[in-house]
Amino acid sequence: MSIPENAPAGLPLTRRSYNLASVWLHWIIAGLILFMVFLGWRLGDHDSMRLSRVNLHKSAGILILFLSFVRIGVRLAYKAPAEPPMPKWQLMAAKALHIGFYVVMIGMPLTGWAMVSTSPRDIPFFGLFNMPHLPVPQTHDTHELFENLHGLIAKLLIYGMIPLHVLAALKHQFVDKDEVVEHMVPGLEPRPLLNWRWIVPLGTVLLAVVLGYGLYRGTPEKSAPPPEGSSPPAMASAAAGAVSLAPSQVSAGSEASSASSPAAVTTWAVDKSATKITFATTFQGEAINGSFGSYTTAIAFDPEQLAKSHVKVAIDLASVSSGDKDRDTTLQSDSFFNTAATPKALFEAKSFSKTDATHFVAHGKLTLHGVTKSLDLPFSLTIRNGVADMKGSTALDRTAFGVGSGDYASTDTIPAGVKVDITLKAKAQPQK
Repeated sequence: MSIPENAPAGLPLTRRSYNLASVWLHWIIAGLILFMVFLGWRLGDHDSMRLSRVNLHKSAGILILFLSFVRIGVRLAYKAPAEPPMPKWQLMAAKALHIGFYVVMIGMPLTGWAMVSTSPRDIPFFGLFNMPHLPVPQTHDTHELFENLHGLIAKLLIYGMIPLHVLAALKHQFVDKDEVVEHMVPGLEPRPLLNWRWIVPLGTVLLAVVLGYGLYRGTPEKSAPPPEGSSPPAMASAAAGAVSLAPSQVSAGSEASSASSPAAVTTWAVDKSATKITFATTFQGEAINGSFGSYTTAIAFDPEQLAKSHVKVAIDLASVSSGDKDRDTTLQSDSFFNTAATPKALFEAKSFSKTDATHFVAHGKLTLHGVTKSLDLPFSLTIRNGVADMKGSTALDRTAFGVGSGDYASTDTIPAGVKVDITLKAKAQPQK
């Protein structure tokens, strides 16, 4: 068989095998797919390297997608070797399986890419750069859709297509004794049986197993001892199972969902030059807008690990600024904040709920003027390249905290409701 006149030069095409580029791409992609399967089975392990495995899973999935398009281009540029004589149904089944592999090699990474695009989390490519998010709605329903598609394709590949492909190759090699396996392993003839070229398929599988199970093994995650007076472990486990919202584990593809999120929650350093804590009210009908310039934060938040997230913000009330120094002095006095006795306002949240991929609610407690009350803070969050942008807004009843006494206690002059807005920018800190 000769090379077509319009075929690119430099890559020989023999009677029994594909061109060299196709052979290399076949075994590289096969090895990556098997690697993803074995790595995927470890994504749910609770240890210190979960985030690294998840990011590697994303990167390898994108690489498979890219190489699959290259493989299709090479396949179109070069003729395939002739098939040996076989029944028509067998030939049609072989072609259907090969086409199916191309569909899966593109469909699985794409659904994984779309799935992670519904989250604000970065999509790293081997630590070199971040892939862009696909233009899909960042909603829970969209995430569920692509997660289910991703899992369905994974099951089809692992429990159907790969076994069929391997069994068909073994049948051609040992039963039919034809040259089909030589298409991708030149020189691996049916006889003799002990041929050193078996190192190609067997080495690919062995390498995938070793890397898939061996890479990024961390120390087991230690559970903190239950606080005194808490429910026994068995009851706590049952309760946790009853309210768990984590989606099922996906075996292979480009991403694990919240079930395979990292063990360590990301901590954040606030960029105070781009962060504002403001409030708005009125005094005798005049709009009053103020802010607080001094505060401390302790933020550990992961949109995929809400149960482990917590936020603590302490605001220095003496740093209040409303555009009028006399008014600021009044606000600091015992008629309002009484900063001499209660210098700080403290907001702490250890419970969060998720509205959609970018909107959340922090369920916490606010301590102000010596009074502690429950407070829900709805906020939006986007994370790009390790930088978080958050915007939150809530309304406080100042009278519930005893803020405003004497002439300022009346809500006729100053309304009870005070709007508080937070605009925050923070940078993710390296995990220890």
